[in-house]
Amino acid sequence: MKTSSVLMLAAATGELLAQVQGFAPTAGLLPGAQRSVAATKRASLFTPGAKRGGLGCKCPGGCRCAQKTQLRMSSLADDVNADFEELFEANRDWIDFKKAQDPEFFKKNAAEHKPSVLWIGCADSRVPSNEVIGAESGEIFTHRNIANVVMNTDNSLMSGMTYAVDVLNVEHIVVCGHTKCGGVQASLSGPKEFSPPLEGWLSHLRMVYRHHRAELDAIADPDAKLERLVDLNVIEQCKNVYRTAIVQQRLADNAAEGRPYSTPRIHGCVYDLATGYLKRVNWVTDEMEDTYDMVADEGQSDKYNLQKLLNNNARWAEKIKSAEPDYFEKLGSSHTPSMMWIGCADSRVPSNEISGSEPGEIFTHRNIANVVMQTDQNLQGGLQYAVDALGVEHIVVCGHSNCGGIAASLTPTAFSPPLEGWLHHLANVYRLHASELDGIKDEKAKLRRLVELNVLEQCNNVAASSIVQAKQRESIAKGAPFPVPRIHGYVYDLENGALEDLQWSDQIADEGGVFKVRNDYAAMGMEDPNLKEKSMFNRKPAGMSGGGSVNPLKKMFGKK
Repeated sequence: MKTSSVLMLAAATGELLAQVQGFAPTAGLLPGAQRSVAATKRASLFTPGAKRGGLGCKCPGGCRCAQKTQLRMSSLADDVNADFEELFEANRDWIDFKKAQDPEFFKKNAAEHKPSVLWIGCADSRVPSNEVIGAESGEIFTHRNIANVVMNTDNSLMSGMTYAVDVLNVEHIVVCGHTKCGGVQASLSGPKEFSPPLEGWLSHLRMVYRHHRAELDAIADPDAKLERLVDLNVIEQCKNVYRTAIVQQRLADNAAEGRPYSTPRIHGCVYDLATGYLKRVNWVTDEMEDTYDMVADEGQSDKYNLQKLLNNNARWAEKIKSAEPDYFEKLGSSHTPSMMWIGCADSRVPSNEISGSEPGEIFTHRNIANVVMQTDQNLQGGLQYAVDALGVEHIVVCGHSNCGGIAASLTPTAFSPPLEGWLHHLANVYRLHASELDGIKDEKAKLRRLVELNVLEQCNNVAASSIVQAKQRESIAKGAPFPVPRIHGYVYDLENGALEDLQWSDQIADEGGVFKVRNDYAAMGMEDPNLKEKSMFNRKPAGMSGGGSVNPLKKMFGKK
């Protein structure tokens, strides 16, 4: 059955459904359409109620529906692998759940990558894109950073946008902010003693404030001011998307070809943590020249009608509240994820789904091929926020099989900047391991091995970060038996849905000496923690600040 890669909306039910080319209809659903995950998922294995035994279980035997996945793993465990057994059990449950619905799901999911949406959202753990709009794996290509900022100088986002628009041909770009955004809140407080790169990142949000100072200064209520700044930030970031050469060229090409609708369509939304609802933000202002009629023809086709996406979100929110009335109230009251997830933007690898986790558990950064660079202000700002403000205890770098970014780095094809520059970092991983990779004749096996080596190298880059090393030194000084945050490297297999632990260690080394001990205890000025008395371990290592000083991030964001 031939289908398109655009959002399809079933008028009979009003559900937001999506067809991805080559996907067969799932049994029991409307013909030619896949189910909306968020609309039904919460009623089975991966629902707040089900995890507490409240909604009833319909998943395969042997599941853990009566339990709630606890991603605040015990950093006290001596065995690193024991920490994450809960996550891998949840991943296996999710695999069983998907196979019970469609035995061919993973085979189809791995066969092609045809998302219709680029989602630019906040890294906040309480706003997982697939959940809030009911999207299936494979539908949303995702970039997430602090406060959903869009900058022309940000190679991470611009590379992802180039790939999404020029290679994947997405037809929608959604910029989504959320209420009670910590990044936006920080920008309201004026310059603080934030060290780079977070301070540099917040300066872009302060620029939004300066553009709208007259309006914002007239708002006396701090909560109302924050809410309005969140809206204005989404508006400004949508304009930034619209102005990029990447999008303008595509819009011009569409107009030249005489297409009735300009694509990609650009949409602005704000997610309300207190209610679970998305609201639409009109970013095309009266004084703005809307050359490509981004709003004028909005209601003329269901393919580009954002309102139906919002309707689907409303149904999802109502379903959650019917199972647990105070769910969103509790979710919005605090932000205490224990893990930062650095993953690929690929639409087929949604971190919350594959780990069986709930909103609020994973602080997420996603870019092409899960690259970690010391010069990437986007990632480094998020890393600093996660480590110093949120006190995450785990950092996961997760790659995946059949990664388009990794595959592109293996080809001689010349891509336009900034994508070409981004792929250069992946080419360097190949150069480091050329002797091994050149000996692999099977191209699929070579790609898989490069995916693994890239994850290990990016784990090394996380470990080499001064942000992480400072926090690890602090934890050891307080008596921790091992450095916190802990670093993990995983590969997600699109063909079977399984997560594989690559057993990364800060002591890792290979025969060629490529993987050096970049984070060894001697280099960090520490004693070997295995020689320490573990009974002296402070049981709250993630919430400490060094040198007896007050960490300004914790003071501002209320971290206890």
